[in-house]
Order: sequence, then structure tokens, then C-alpha cells
Amino acid sequence: MSATFSTAVVPPVGLIGLGQMGAPIAGRLLDRGFALTVYNRSPAKAAPLIARGARSADSPRAVGAAVGDGVLFTLLTDARAVRTVLFGRRGAAAALLPGAVVADLSTIAPDESRAIAERLSARGVDFVDAPLGGSTDAAAAGELLIYAGGSPPSVDRVRPVLAAFARRIERLGPVGAGASMKLVNNLLSVGYVVLAGEALAFADALGLDRERVLDLLLDGGGNSRMLAAKRTAFGRREYPTRFALALAAKDLGLVQRAARGVGGRSPLLRELRRTAGEAIRAGHGAEDFAAVFEASLARFGRGPRPAAATAGA
Repeated sequence: MSATFSTAVVPPVGLIGLGQMGAPIAGRLLDRGFALTVYNRSPAKAAPLIARGARSADSPRAVGAAVGDGVLFTLLTDARAVRTVLFGRRGAAAALLPGAVVADLSTIAPDESRAIAERLSARGVDFVDAPLGGSTDAAAAGELLIYAGGSPPSVDRVRPVLAAFARRIERLGPVGAGASMKLVNNLLSVGYVVLAGEALAFADALGLDRERVLDLLLDGGGNSRMLAAKRTAFGRREYPTRFALALAAKDLGLVQRAARGVGGRSPLLRELRRTAGEAIRAGHGAEDFAAVFEASLARFGRGPRPAAATAGA
């Protein structure tokens, strides 16, 4: 049985953002006994958590007030959204007390994390960039990876709370290091799925049976955890969303921005973005990022997905 933390020794916790990852993370925090206050732009998403004991807030500022000098998590689509909930009208930062820690679980650029940290520091609030590694299933099981950037005391302060939903919490360096590691991870993860889709589309064009091809790849040098995870999606051409293609494409844009910041060039990255863009324009942006396979199939003239195979079936 999982240990339950006592609220007498653990600071109050807030979470802003109850999307696909935020909701199961909030559930894990409640399971571990944390005093949790939540806010989401669409209040209906908070209802199941309120029924389980979470406190609902009507604004980010109300979350900040409930957290006080505790720990506030943000988990949002992009840096603009993070800045808005922290520093916008009715933003959380104005209500946080000195000594609080904001841990951003979002995927944003390293320089954006550093800019947010600087603004919070002026208020006496610490910042940790702590993007997530793993899927919605991993979030629900408490098996996420945390790529953390921040001072050792700040990371140590949030570590017991992160442990409610993560199996490994790795500090990579100062603020921005966690975001950097997440971009490295997503470049490889998305790149692998794009390349796997290209290989399978090539196999289809050569007349090979896709299921047998997948069997052999998974039994040979082409094997990987990612290919195993996406096998059903590739085999059936069905893409129930665990990580939306539109978000994967957004992250590739962040990779390109960071690469330019260090004077780097990546022709492969341009191709990854082009393939993702083709799949998005074909209507697959809300599906799982394995839907890049559709763009590769189209390049090999394999035609649209059969009508009977609908995403999420």
C-alpha cells in the first residue's frame, strides 16, 4: 500500500490545468492525502476531483491564496498560458507568499522557464521547471519521469510531492535544465515514431504484411519501447490520443527554437516538422502523434485511412 503523507508536515498544494495529464496527477495527489486546490478554465473538469476531496478555486489567484507558501503546480499547453495564470489578471503569483515554490510541469522552452523564474524571484517565490516524461497511463499509475531544473533546495522541497505521481525525479541543473532535457527526449521520441511510420509505409508499398513486419521489427534491431507502445496504432491505423500530434508538433517547434539559440542546425528536425505538419493538415492534429504514419502512407500513395477504422475506437 502506498504511503500517505500527513498534511501536518507537507505544504498545501495547488494544481492549475486539469487536461489529459493534469487530471490523473491530481488524482494521485488526492490518493496520497495532500490538501489539494485545483483550477481549470473549464470548471466541469474539476468536478470529479472535487467529489474526491479537492478544493475548487474560481481563479488562479484563489489557488495562490490557498497555497500560500506551499507548492503550486502548473500544467498547461504553452508558456503564454503559464504566464497568464501566474501573472495575468487574477493571476496566482500575486497571492503566493514568499517561500512558495512554483513547479511548472508544462513543456516550454528553457529561456521561457528562466524568464518566469526571474519574475517569481522578485516576489520571493522559487521556481522549478519539471516537465513530465510519460503518458496518461503512466500519470495514473504514478510512473512518470520528472526532468527537473532549479536550485537543489527548491527541487528537494517539491520532491515529496512529485513522488506522488513520479517514479523518478532527476535534477539536471539550474532552471531551464529540465525543459532542455524534455526537448531532447521529445526530439528522439517523436523522431522515432516518424521514422517508424516511414519504415512501415515503405513496407506497405513493397507489399509486405504489416503485422508480420511489426513482429519482426519487435524481434530484431528495430525494436524499441516506443514501437511496442505504438504497435496497435500502426497496425490498425487508429490513434486514440495519449499525446496529441498537435502538441508533438508544438514541441518540435520548441526544439528548433532552442537549437537556434545554441547555434545548431538539424536538417532532420526540419523533416520531422514537415511530416507532422502534413499529418495535421490532413486532419490528424487531435489524434495521437502516431498519426504521423498517415502522412508517410500518403507519400507512398497508400491512400486515406479506411472509413471503418476510426480513431479512438
